[in-house]
Amino acid sequence: VERVEFTGVHQFALRVLRDRGHRVTVKLDEVRQTFNRAWAQCEARATLQAIDTNVNYWRDEVSYVIKGRGLTRFEQYADLARAGRRRPLRLEQRQAVWQLYTDYERGLRERDLLDFDDVILRAEASLAQHPLSGIDAVIIDEAQDLSCAMVRMLHSVVGDRPDGLTLIGDGQQTIYPGGWNLAEAGVSVTGRGVVLGTNYRNTRQIAEFAAQVVAGDVYADIEGTARRGDATVLIPRSGPAPTATTFASIAEHDAALLRHVDALLQSGVNPGDIGVLCRTNRDALAVAASLRRSGHGVIELAAYIGRTAPLIKVGTIKRAKGLEFAQVLLARVQESLMVPVVAGLSDGEIERREIDRRELYVGMTRARDGLWVGVFSS
Repeated sequence: VERVEFTGVHQFALRVLRDRGHRVTVKLDEVRQTFNRAWAQCEARATLQAIDTNVNYWRDEVSYVIKGRGLTRFEQYADLARAGRRRPLRLEQRQAVWQLYTDYERGLRERDLLDFDDVILRAEASLAQHPLSGIDAVIIDEAQDLSCAMVRMLHSVVGDRPDGLTLIGDGQQTIYPGGWNLAEAGVSVTGRGVVLGTNYRNTRQIAEFAAQVVAGDVYADIEGTARRGDATVLIPRSGPAPTATTFASIAEHDAALLRHVDALLQSGVNPGDIGVLCRTNRDALAVAASLRRSGHGVIELAAYIGRTAPLIKVGTIKRAKGLEFAQVLLARVQESLMVPVVAGLSDGEIERREIDRRELYVGMTRARDGLWVGVFSS
């Protein structure tokens, strides 16, 4: 066991750079301010606003599509397939995006700042110059949520040696935009890809309930192929049907959540086997505070390091990726996300809705035995 290291990708990249004498610090607030300033001052902003007024759409385009691939020339972006991005962009629109990207990069350089995409790209460049020794194999979990540059960086550690690189991923659980395929990352799994067809975590009822939330949505698998539906073919376990209840107010919702937690504890469920998951940090903090006021012991997933304790775990769905709980309470879910995508939405809105619904799917499939979904109408 002492030969195995568990680490996050950004943590690994930061360590590579710092071990090699690079002073690297990511100042998130200043990075956000720099992007917002670039957006406000970008001469091509009107062109982009005519497509989508939400600045986050363009922040994602720069981060996941451009910097997540390490593109450095407009020609690379001009005819890029942009897998997973529903909204098509004409040449002049891509030129506007590239202008925003270059303005943002100039702002970072002027302020001597790095964002997390830069950390990955610098680590990749360092490893290309001076390969890392002492690592025999890299196993990537949640591979569908890594950027192309992240996979390239990790691949460079082991190259194409036998059993050097193993990727495990589920395109249905992708919660970030700007998909890519393994060919872009220089990785080939031809003849070596395996579909895992048995679901050992969830009961059949939980898996079927979660699948309904994303029914019909399109996603790309790890090899870049567009798919619909869950590929699982066998679910050996069975249990009670999940429950989803809609509430007219947050107060009613939270009171019902507390009653459900109390019922679980009275039935003999260990508090440490209960996970309460929300989509936002704000909701997670509010639910944690409500549980504490009711006398329940709570540990927030942001502080959870794997130690067993009789504490209810509360956090965001993103924090819960890779974890599982006997009982999951999915809290403060927007009613609009529980219904199929309606007509009249723009391509950008449909893309965002599909990502948000896949995030719900991730939260629901953290549950082994029981699932409660609290929905509020807003």
